[in-house]
Amino acid sequence: MDYSDGKNIKRIVIKGALGYGSVDEDYKDKVTITDSSIEYEYVPNPNSNLETNIYRKWSYKTTSPLFKVLFEKIADMTPYFLYNDEILMATDIGPTEIIATFEDKHRESVNYFCPGEFFADYFRLIKQMVPPCEYTPVVLLTEEDYEDE
Repeated sequence: MDYSDGKNIKRIVIKGALGYGSVDEDYKDKVTITDSSIEYEYVPNPNSNLETNIYRKWSYKTTSPLFKVLFEKIADMTPYFLYNDEILMATDIGPTEIIATFEDKHRESVNYFCPGEFFADYFRLIKQMVPPCEYTPVVLLTEEDYEDE
């Protein structure tokens, strides 16, 4: 089976976490996408006392052919990140983990410690799948999300 392109990818999980920061802002989050669904879970540190750092979970399922095409575009971009030789490292940034599950059920994953801007084009496509009534998943935030504020 050829893993160098995204044709055999059936599921993509992107996980994030806070890097250097206070326990009140600490969290872990996870976005899971397939050709027919997107799910998100945000889990704050149980010791957080911030009223805005709250647990969130949602999912969206669809039979839309447009959603499927969008997933295929994202899947096609995924091997670039799975097999990238660039060394990007920032000591105060939390990890971004990308996990791809292939048709034969095997998984491949990679961890990055770099700004979300490195994934800007990739995340821009994924953000199109997020229902408009939901906040953008934290792991997918890039500079353009902060420019709108």
